[in-house]
Amino acid sequence: MKSKAQPKELSFDIRPMQQRVRRSSDVTARLGVVIPYTTQELTKAALRHAGVCTDLNVHVSLVDIQIVPFPCSLDQPPVSKEFSEGRLRDLLAESQLPGSAQVLYARSWFDGFCHVLEPKSLVILGTKKRWWRTREEKLAGALMKAGHQVMLLHS
Repeated sequence: MKSKAQPKELSFDIRPMQQRVRRSSDVTARLGVVIPYTTQELTKAALRHAGVCTDLNVHVSLVDIQIVPFPCSLDQPPVSKEFSEGRLRDLLAESQLPGSAQVLYARSWFDGFCHVLEPKSLVILGTKKRWWRTREEKLAGALMKAGHQVMLLHS
């Protein structure tokens, strides 16, 4: 027996093509990329990789988590905040990428990033190629477990 197929409804968008096409100037979304400061060399490499995506409207957040040992107060860190912020601003200006620089003082590296990162953040992290797991690789694993997207650059 043949079954009778029901006709499907068809719908058409009758707006003019100019109204249906979204212009790139109308899109204000930006790609937020977080780059942790590790060393001068590795952070520059991560900034270069973020710079490749300039047509994606990239906004870089350069973050330096300074570890403060327990005898010291978080209000009085061993490294001055002005020095750390100046170093980050210089790196950001050299890369010519739009973004911001932030210095945060914490007791552990991972806890500092958990405080700074928004859910499902994109993190670009530079590391040296070693036969053992580096602290950057350990951080990348912990951030991925926490639900963030991590790009690990070996140099």
